[in-house]
Amino acid sequence: MAFTIKLLDSLTPQAKPYRKFEGGQRPGFGMQVSPGGKVTFIYLYREPVANKQRVMTLGGYYGVDRDGQARNGGLTLKEAYSAYADAKRIREEGRDPQIVRDETLLLEEAGRRTERELRKREASMGSIQQLLDAYVADLKADGKRSWADVEQCLTVNVYPVIPQATKAKDVTPADIRAVLAAIIQRKAMTMANKVRAYLSAAFAFGIGWDNDPNRHFEPLRFGISANPARDVPKPDKQTHTRNRALSAGEVKQLWDLLDDCGLHPKTAAAIRLLFALGGQRVEEVLGLHADEVDMQNRYVTLLNTKNGSTHVVPFGDVAAPILQERLAADTSGLLFDKVRGSGEMGYHTISKAINRTCQRTDMQSFVPRDIRRTVKTLMGYAGISKEDKDRFQNHALHDVSSKHYDRYDYLAEKRQTMAVWDAYLQTILTGEPQATVVQFRAANA
Repeated sequence: MAFTIKLLDSLTPQAKPYRKFEGGQRPGFGMQVSPGGKVTFIYLYREPVANKQRVMTLGGYYGVDRDGQARNGGLTLKEAYSAYADAKRIREEGRDPQIVRDETLLLEEAGRRTERELRKREASMGSIQQLLDAYVADLKADGKRSWADVEQCLTVNVYPVIPQATKAKDVTPADIRAVLAAIIQRKAMTMANKVRAYLSAAFAFGIGWDNDPNRHFEPLRFGISANPARDVPKPDKQTHTRNRALSAGEVKQLWDLLDDCGLHPKTAAAIRLLFALGGQRVEEVLGLHADEVDMQNRYVTLLNTKNGSTHVVPFGDVAAPILQERLAADTSGLLFDKVRGSGEMGYHTISKAINRTCQRTDMQSFVPRDIRRTVKTLMGYAGISKEDKDRFQNHALHDVSSKHYDRYDYLAEKRQTMAVWDAYLQTILTGEPQATVVQFRAANA
């Protein structure tokens, strides 16, 4: 070591580059000095195949700092000796140390490149928030009226448990279980079932997103290998099928109460129209636009329906004044826009109004969707067949003929169904004997 230090001290810039070798215990170890004074550690050896002399650069020498560390990325003497020993050992094994070093550097660079690509790919992986946002946006683009409820449900229940920045691919069944457990603690079993279903659908959507050729050139990926919600059992395994249907007497009671419970006239009109239009889906009625109402031909056209088909609904004498009043109102074009704010009135507005009405009276509670079941049940008492009821309420008919071939609009048949229902509803609202409606049905037949 002392000899080499003296050797370093003796190195001075000259007009031409030159080399000095230590010799002794380190044959072939030396230093090369450039005309500018740059010192480089070298190893002189003969390559094993052709026995030609080669010079291998071990690293530069730029001096050391107070702590004995090499400056500017160079080598200390100790580090140069170590590099020399490694190269000499490789040569003694019959291999060319420069070739081995080049191969090692290539492998290291390939490893670094792979690591960079993995980090870049990891950074591009979508978060749980991006997944849920994309899922909700897809529901909205497909015209699903439930998208806003789904968005609120997931936002309120998921992010307090799973941080929004969590990569979607890193969400585990344990995370899903924790989300559901927090909801179960509130004894909201129905909500727990809904959140599990929404999460399962969202992760299935994410898997499909990555495999969709239509999104091949989109940078966003989720990298989800398995649906974490799939293996989490449904929190409430009992099926709670609603069977609440209002009696004819309850329909009259509700109709009479709507004006006396402090409801906004627009809300009361919406509830009445759900009955008068023959139990159409709540969201579809609330989304009615002025240009979808034909007062002259007495029908409304529901464009954005659950099954995606355009549904023409004739209306009778009960619905006509309600629709006329809403058309005359100063609205944004929507028959039932929000009482406050913009956009159409939501399902929850109707639900709260019904709850308030039931709480202020002795009426058994029910939800807006029970109106559809109520009307369908009462239509049966009016003598309307199941097929006519299903068609009037736009329940999909699943036989091959109806699904693929039948393009008849059945408007005449639906007008007849509405005539029977409208007459039957009037007898309910006036308290007249309902048997006259059955006779009316027979007369029409």
